[in-house]
Amino acid sequence: MDKAKRKEIQNQLAEKELVEFKKSLPIDENIFAQLFDFLDVELGEYGCDHTTILTKKFLDKNVVVNASDVIDWLEDNGGGCDCEVLANVEDLFDYLNPPIKKTYPTNQVKKQKLNSLKTDFGFFMDKIPSPWTLTETILGNSKIYNFQIGKSDSCVAGLAFDFPITQLDNDKFWTDLWVKETELSYNLDHLTVERMEFENYFAVLVKTKDWTPVKIWCIRKSTEKWFLKITTELSRHKGDIKELEKLISHIKTE
Repeated sequence: MDKAKRKEIQNQLAEKELVEFKKSLPIDENIFAQLFDFLDVELGEYGCDHTTILTKKFLDKNVVVNASDVIDWLEDNGGGCDCEVLANVEDLFDYLNPPIKKTYPTNQVKKQKLNSLKTDFGFFMDKIPSPWTLTETILGNSKIYNFQIGKSDSCVAGLAFDFPITQLDNDKFWTDLWVKETELSYNLDHLTVERMEFENYFAVLVKTKDWTPVKIWCIRKSTEKWFLKITTELSRHKGDIKELEKLISHIKTE
């Protein structure tokens, strides 16, 4: 077989593979291109927290109705978290013109699972209760701690600082914060604020029946040094609140 014929066959096979690839896409290929551009900007500003929270933010913002199918497809193709979506999945769309290939320095991000955590700001947990897992992400000189239920990133509780304690009773502050963090600024007529009190904790919950994200901010009554910032989903948040109670019951008092 001569070289020209061999190249022709290779091109035919590549075209067939591309057709099959396009058939497998859960959304229009151009939406993926927009997603990659969005992640390129957001990851550059916020970094990756070992979840697909930024990807989900994009899907919610663009009213992608089969968002869970998209997340599953991304995971199946190497996009287990936001930086992996950009590092691994974008390459699959090189045939598009645009997008222009962008890179994110994932080698600068170090992640590890922890079985316990003791910090210099007063947080201590000697055992991570099931079904939670704890991941430490080291980004430069910063350390990010995220608790997550199981393998899915549908419920993530991150350690955060500077709880706005003076705004505890200010509903508008919390709804504005929900809008800022989700970037969902329309269809907000049913946005509500709820307050909960556990044994040693206060919590503020913001949700709406019209959007997926549910945000919870949970602070220990005896400290303002740290708090938990939880992102979950409307369809599962009631069960996740019970798991949150289990999680905070394992936090030790120093």
